[in-house]
Amino acid sequence: MKQEQILKAAKELFTKYGFKKVSMDEIASETGVTKKTVYSYFSSKEELLKDVIKEELQNIRKIIDKAEKQSNDFFVNIQSVICSVIRYKNESDFFKMLIKESEMFNNEKLKDNLKIIDSEIKDYIKSKVEKAVNNKEIVVKDVNIITFLIYKMYIALILEWHTNEKEVDEQMLAKTISDILKKGLRKDGDKVEK
Repeated sequence: MKQEQILKAAKELFTKYGFKKVSMDEIASETGVTKKTVYSYFSSKEELLKDVIKEELQNIRKIIDKAEKQSNDFFVNIQSVICSVIRYKNESDFFKMLIKESEMFNNEKLKDNLKIIDSEIKDYIKSKVEKAVNNKEIVVKDVNIITFLIYKMYIALILEWHTNEKEVDEQMLAKTISDILKKGLRKDGDKVEK
């Protein structure tokens, strides 16, 4: 019970003030326990952060499970899951703090923790690509390359593509990527070089 309270207080403080500024003393004070109690559960602030991120990953897994229940179609699932996860990541003040501090302070420990999240998303995509290949829904030469391309397309379009004229419509972007993956860029009837 105390461990959960410490994690909750740490997440709130990290989100509000940033990882770098928050001390273990402040986490203990916010939780209503001694610093010794905090250290009995977590050997360092970095370990505490990792556990907060693990909790966030559990939330992401719940989002994935919910999105996957919508369809059995590979393309629909990939589109739905990635949009849901990226939206969650973008709307989370905790993740915004992690991204901002990792860039601002060039903090390698924070960057490593962000990589855990990215790795989780890539592993999900890869498992779905492998399943679709095994079910003969898609044909790919290299699962790792396709996984990387799908991930990077979604990240680039949803996080980095901006226009002054209108809000980025995540569903429209996801559908565009899904259509490219399904149909390619060629017009019907064009022959593909082998």
